[in-house]
Amino acid sequence: MIAASEAVSRMRPRALIPFAIAIGLGAAPALAQPSFVGIWYSAFQPDEPGVISLIEFKSDGTFYEEFRKCMNGEFVGYQYESGTWSVTDGIESVMVKMINGAEASVEDNYSVELLTDSERRIRMADHVFVSHRVAKFEFPTCPTGA
Repeated sequence: MIAASEAVSRMRPRALIPFAIAIGLGAAPALAQPSFVGIWYSAFQPDEPGVISLIEFKSDGTFYEEFRKCMNGEFVGYQYESGTWSVTDGIESVMVKMINGAEASVEDNYSVELLTDSERRIRMADHVFVSHRVAKFEFPTCPTGA
């Protein structure tokens, strides 16, 4: 025979399950999707050896990007661009409106291969561009030998 105290303790978990579900404890929390918004660093450009870049995607649909070319551990070239960006159906579209302070009109479209909280991987034709989220818009020193 089961003592009254044992019967109560065995029944408590069952009695609490409907209550936990009713107040939402049994439901999994909704997970936030990774966002393009933020600052992304690329240590290389597959189509331009020695070029590193930083791009900031802002929540208002604008972006600012800088490219720096490195040779033998020194910066030897620089370019900056700004414009608008969007993502629709797995396609990242970037409309460049300014290059080095001069008006421009260049549109690039990339297939989004991967987007996590820390990595962004996009493709244009045979080139895959990989970038990682960083906290500040700040270039590291040029790698030596690049």
